[in-house]
Amino acid sequence: MKCLLAMVLLFLIALLIPQERLLWVTTKLLVQQDLWLLEAFMALSIPLFIAARPMIGELQLRSLHMLLAAVGLVILCYMGHHLLLSGYDLSRDEQMASFDAAIFSHGRLVWPLPQDWQKDAAALNLEFMLPVARPISWVSGYLPMNAAIRAAVSFLADPALTGPLLTAGSLLLIWSLAQRIWPNDREAPVIGALLLIGSGQFVITGMTAYAMPAHLFFNLLWLRLFLVDRRLCDGLAIFIGFVATGLHQPLFHPMFVGPFLLILLIEKRWQSFSVFALCYGAIGMFWLSWPLFVHSLMIGPASVTAASGTDYWSRLTEIFSLTWANPTLTAANILRFFTWQHLFLLPLMVIGFRAVREDRLAAAIAASFLLPIFVIAIILPYQGIGFGYRYLHGLLGNAVLLALFGWQKLSSQREDLRPIILRATVASLLILLPIQAWMAQARYAPFAHMNEKITRSGADYFLIKATDGPLTHDLVLNRPDLSNRPIRLGFEDIGQLHSLARRICKPGVSVALGTDAFYAPTWAYFGNKPERLASSHINEMKTPFIQAGCRIQMTS
Repeated sequence: MKCLLAMVLLFLIALLIPQERLLWVTTKLLVQQDLWLLEAFMALSIPLFIAARPMIGELQLRSLHMLLAAVGLVILCYMGHHLLLSGYDLSRDEQMASFDAAIFSHGRLVWPLPQDWQKDAAALNLEFMLPVARPISWVSGYLPMNAAIRAAVSFLADPALTGPLLTAGSLLLIWSLAQRIWPNDREAPVIGALLLIGSGQFVITGMTAYAMPAHLFFNLLWLRLFLVDRRLCDGLAIFIGFVATGLHQPLFHPMFVGPFLLILLIEKRWQSFSVFALCYGAIGMFWLSWPLFVHSLMIGPASVTAASGTDYWSRLTEIFSLTWANPTLTAANILRFFTWQHLFLLPLMVIGFRAVREDRLAAAIAASFLLPIFVIAIILPYQGIGFGYRYLHGLLGNAVLLALFGWQKLSSQREDLRPIILRATVASLLILLPIQAWMAQARYAPFAHMNEKITRSGADYFLIKATDGPLTHDLVLNRPDLSNRPIRLGFEDIGQLHSLARRICKPGVSVALGTDAFYAPTWAYFGNKPERLASSHINEMKTPFIQAGCRIQMTS
């Protein structure tokens, strides 16, 4: 009951989010998704305890059962990507992972831009790329390892299998970690697996191209190697640390690792601590310098580079702000995290925190979980679109392990708790997960449908004005080699409209624009009345292209 009251309090705090810039998206999701999930939590929590008969026999599964569950999870997530999410990369984070993977799969670090497009590169959508005007090549501003893994998978199979494979690997690792930490408790690995499988955030994020499934997998793999406490495994853990730090942003994995390295310091294991500290220092320096190296590959004689935004320090100073939005967004994020988890995760976690005072590993796991919450609350509380709190996705393993520490505290009550855990798992899988899947499908479907309409338009170019529909700027998505048709252009980002029109308009060239009906699904999804902005902008957008000789077609 106290956990539910805490979640209600988080919801009330989150309602105070200032409605500025893109922050309204968080409020929309809070009301459209998190409120309903919170009500579902409250409705489902009561029946869990009604007439629950004690269960004497332990919950046990064999390793073969877990292997089969992992295979099933791969199939579920892969099918979900294509059927539930329409095989579409919705957010810019997902798009950049696929974009970079396409570059890396050809053995390149950047993709050269044709000279004709260099001065108009901004119109192709340079969001989340390094700040270079008129670049001679392009690649995202993210670190490369997540995309590199996707590129490696693409040589053998569909790169969309990357997330499902990493997600299934995380399930096997939580099973293995529970066996390592509690070797005499055959039930702990089962409970850990159930808590993870019952997480909608875990399952649905595994269907996407986000770097978060990779963060979770490599964090758990690092911890599994670290706990072995042998030189070879330490060396492998350092290598895993190199990969994990370079997945997409350099801060997440070091924040996970830091509290565990403090154990070495507390136990005065100076040699091990020194090796890890020196290696992570080198890893940090390498990845912090990566954007500067890539930046040098993108600039040419006519390029103009921004004064800041390439190195991580300048990026941090640009986004750093402390306003009323920080605590309210953080409250929304934490609420969103727990409403997308197994019904019984939060209560067990709360009990698990009691082990912090008496167990160093529990303390490190807890600190590793809490540290990013406080840091991200200060530097980047807005997470945009995601399932649960995606900035904590890499720490889902921490949450489950803390819950397992709580399970250990309840050893004398296990007979009463087993049926409740099973009920909570069934409710999470058969009620909460389908609701969350429906929410995910509803979020992706309008944009995937619009994307398909653009592809089927048959035009050479498609003009998209971001203000004509909510969050439609991400529809300006092009392949690195610009082989897609139509080539998509962000109208607001076109520097010299008449010059661009004269360059691309040749006999037979067509330019398509979206009507009010085209943008209507985005307004409908967010519950807004269509503002019919597309109609008011059509003449402004099409006139220069008509004058330059292009054929105009309307898409609805």
